[in-house]
Amino acid sequence: MAAAGGTAGGFPARKWAFGMDGLPKQDRMALVTVGKDIQEPTGQLEIRAEGAVERKEITVEKKKAHVEGRAWEIATGPGKQFMMTAFMIYMMGSGVHIMNIMFTVYQLMAPIKALTMLGQVFQPISEAAKDLGVDLTLHKLVFIACQGAIFLFIMYRFGSMGLLPTSASDWLAMVPIRQPQEFASGGAPIM
Repeated sequence: MAAAGGTAGGFPARKWAFGMDGLPKQDRMALVTVGKDIQEPTGQLEIRAEGAVERKEITVEKKKAHVEGRAWEIATGPGKQFMMTAFMIYMMGSGVHIMNIMFTVYQLMAPIKALTMLGQVFQPISEAAKDLGVDLTLHKLVFIACQGAIFLFIMYRFGSMGLLPTSASDWLAMVPIRQPQEFASGGAPIM
């Protein structure tokens, strides 16, 4: 290897060299050219004394804030996702055809499935929340409220398509035929 500022074996000094992994910084710097413009290689992990960046510690408060933020993202996620679905439902119209019915039934099943899997939805952060003492009850209630709002919107959609029995004429088959209370007959015919 070349010494600083000179040549070794007829080779000029270089600004870089290989195989200096175990050497201290002073020995590494002695093997390359002397000057203030020399920079450490990209990705060098050694902390420099001058201009060293101080590492920020992750405190318990920051961890709690991160877990709560993530819990709010999970809780309000269905509402954010439903905006695109609502736009698609609007664009499909309220006509009764097979694609519209299939899409609406699929959207009706999504909140039901999400509510049955409530524990699995919050599983990624539940352990960290338990360790940090973060209560996820409010987040779960917001998640349930979002899913309930989606369910009610889809039920309204079924009603606007005319697939829910919401009017009196939908129940006429179950209304008994009224028997007359009186019977009247006419008099003698005039001829």
